[in-house]
Amino acid sequence: MFRKYKAVFSLALLILILIGVMFIPVKALTVLKGDEEIYALYLKDRSFSIQWTHSVEKEDWIEYFNIRDDVLYLESTKFKTFGAGVPSQTEHSAVLEDGWVHMDIERKIGEALVVRSHQLNDYQLRFGKETYDLQPSDDAYTISVSETPLHSILFTFLKRIVR
Repeated sequence: MFRKYKAVFSLALLILILIGVMFIPVKALTVLKGDEEIYALYLKDRSFSIQWTHSVEKEDWIEYFNIRDDVLYLESTKFKTFGAGVPSQTEHSAVLEDGWVHMDIERKIGEALVVRSHQLNDYQLRFGKETYDLQPSDDAYTISVSETPLHSILFTFLKRIVR
């Protein structure tokens, strides 16, 4: 009889420990759509990129970001054509390579990057080797570094597996 209670107690204790671990705060790259967290990505990498199709030029555009001390920095960008919204002068030179114009920018963004996704633009966030869609929405996406419960990161991971 004592063995039975010991096994039940041990199992209950293990379950409580696992539940407790799920709420441990972990540093993550988080993506909110409005107030809803849609991605929580374990911060193993310190860089990410945003890619979209330019609404006027109809060409891909990619911006590369770095994270230092939980602050986001726009490091560089690459695009295929000069047009609407492209700076005509920059502090750094532009280089043409493989059909892309590459520009170093090195600009502090701050603690959050706000992105609006439209159906014409096909916005995507690339973090590590994974790509995450930023579906068209009336709500803005906010990308930032924050402490988030481990279960949020696991939930994002599980969503990728089942899709």
